[in-house]
Amino acid sequence: MEKIEFDYSKYDFKNSTAKYKILFNEGLSEDIVRKISKLKDEPEWMTDFRTNAYKFFVKRPVPEWGADLSKINFENITYFARATDKKTNNWADLPDDIRDTYDKLGIPEAEKKSLSGVEVMYESEVVYNSIKKELEELGVIFCDTDTAIKQYPELVKKYFGKVISPNDNKFAALNSAVWSGGSFIYVPKGVKVPMPLQAYFRINAANMGQFERTLIIADEGSDVTYIEGCLPAEELVSNGETFSTIESISKGNGVISHKGKKRKVEQTFQHKHVGDMFTIIPQSKGNSFRITGEHPVLCIRRESVMTKRKKRYNWEREVSTKNLMKAEPKFIPVKEIKKGDFLVYTAPIFTKNSNELNDDKLRLLGLYLAEGSVSFNKAIKRDVLQFSFGKTEKERELASEVLKIIKKNGEKGSITKTRGGYYTVASYSKTFINLCLKHCGHGASTKILSKEIMELPAKKQMILLRYYWKGDGNIYIRKKSNSKMLRAATVSRILVYQLQEILARDGIFSNISIRKASKDIINGRKIKRKEQYILEFTEDKHLGEVRRKDNYFFVPIKKIIKNSFYGMVYNFAVEKDNSYLVKGFAVHNCTAPVYSKDSLHAAVVEVIAHKNAHVKYITVQNWSSDVYNLVTKRAFAYENSFVEWIDANMGSKVTEKYPSVYLMEPGGLIKRAVSCTGK
Repeated sequence: MEKIEFDYSKYDFKNSTAKYKILFNEGLSEDIVRKISKLKDEPEWMTDFRTNAYKFFVKRPVPEWGADLSKINFENITYFARATDKKTNNWADLPDDIRDTYDKLGIPEAEKKSLSGVEVMYESEVVYNSIKKELEELGVIFCDTDTAIKQYPELVKKYFGKVISPNDNKFAALNSAVWSGGSFIYVPKGVKVPMPLQAYFRINAANMGQFERTLIIADEGSDVTYIEGCLPAEELVSNGETFSTIESISKGNGVISHKGKKRKVEQTFQHKHVGDMFTIIPQSKGNSFRITGEHPVLCIRRESVMTKRKKRYNWEREVSTKNLMKAEPKFIPVKEIKKGDFLVYTAPIFTKNSNELNDDKLRLLGLYLAEGSVSFNKAIKRDVLQFSFGKTEKERELASEVLKIIKKNGEKGSITKTRGGYYTVASYSKTFINLCLKHCGHGASTKILSKEIMELPAKKQMILLRYYWKGDGNIYIRKKSNSKMLRAATVSRILVYQLQEILARDGIFSNISIRKASKDIINGRKIKRKEQYILEFTEDKHLGEVRRKDNYFFVPIKKIIKNSFYGMVYNFAVEKDNSYLVKGFAVHNCTAPVYSKDSLHAAVVEVIAHKNAHVKYITVQNWSSDVYNLVTKRAFAYENSFVEWIDANMGSKVTEKYPSVYLMEPGGLIKRAVSCTGK
């Protein structure tokens, strides 16, 4: 298996344990087990369950099959810590150090609020829980397991330890003895939970153990999901050089984050998505993209920056530019954003000059991008560089300028005028042929700009762009405002987004529209037009719906479409900034908690899918290199139920998992069961 490397330095922070309300000494005994139960004020049956489990733990040896676990010293582990006396459903009420911990992990406030229910576990206990009111009204129970024992004792007792008994294996026994926190979910008969439920976990102290206990019960005909948000295939992601489809992104590739910086992809993920897919259509319709509802995008809500001015033109309610400039963009789940809200288009901020690309060469490359081609002359068996221009005097001047640049660099070329009056420049110069192919590619639909050009300072990039516009562009003067609109068209899908990015680097936001492929007749000849990408912007525009702040452009959403979707979706983890750009717009990547060193994680997850129920359990976890991750997970699938299970774990010192789905009755189905680990 490929070795997976992560940069854990960004998570290498720890809060002091000096203010902890309770912190047990290291070591494990029956007395410690009883103390945990007493502190939690548990019923007698749970205390007995724990002490019996402890006896199983003592009797069972450390497994010798699989990874080497002989270095685990169970007497050097702390088995209970209480960081705060408060458990709250208001994020702001958490102690600053705990709240800041989850902010540092890259979990945006928007993500905390995006789910039907959220739990946050810190050390041994759940410190934050929220469940949306509409789910409570449906009878859905989502709380920490400690609370469930107090509020729903008979329901918990009926299922607790029935899927995974304390004597299943040594680490299941350990969890059963000292478990603390975790999630309890009960979905009543026939209830479909419309949004995913999620929990976040964090071990802060060194030599700490975490032993959460999760119990999920999907009653007859119900539906519940744990899932990450993702994008479907073909969506274009910016890497600062070009735009790549999201499914082609690999571990180690660079992408541009919402800060405009280049960051490495740490790991990629994909899974099948069945549910809603949202199409977000911004002012620039060609930048529309599809995304699942849970996935957060960087956004400013229109309602937070509106002004009292009357509505003008066909715009949305007007906003105060002053308020918009002060607003802090937040990552907000797609299903919560509205028409009129502002997406954030990010221009990359890094540059790298190239001495090779002087002004003359950039002018020539701009014209090659618009009017040039390289073809093979069969008669003389040589490649030829050609530029094709129109009939006008301006076109003749451009042809003369190209020839002048070629000759100025010691190469040969010529201008010819066709019978129809068109001007053509031709050259067999290997120097200029290689220059054009290297930096602009070949073929109208496959021309793209090189890394060197995409990283040039904006002023040099604009030299190329101005000459591209001279060749392929046109100017439209608006009569009312006397403003000048510049427009150009290309059949290269990647090129148009590169050009838009170059303009953004220079402080200009341009719109992209797409003209679909069509059949046409010219001079009696039938032709098939390729799909065209039209780029346009208004020069020196002072009034418009898009606003700029530094390298951000706040672009209003014009329309949101929701459709059903069945197919593969993709996502990845990005170092440091936890984000990437889809057609220039900032979206959040998938996140998962990472734990501190010298720790033991021994969780138990029990899932019960009753008749005709559907449970989808998807978890992606990042671990530091000194965590023993030893987890037992199991599901019971009853008549005609199905369980989808994807479990991916990266990092850790050792990961050993015991996942399984038992088909308890006819018709039970495992739709997907995958457990991936990497270090």
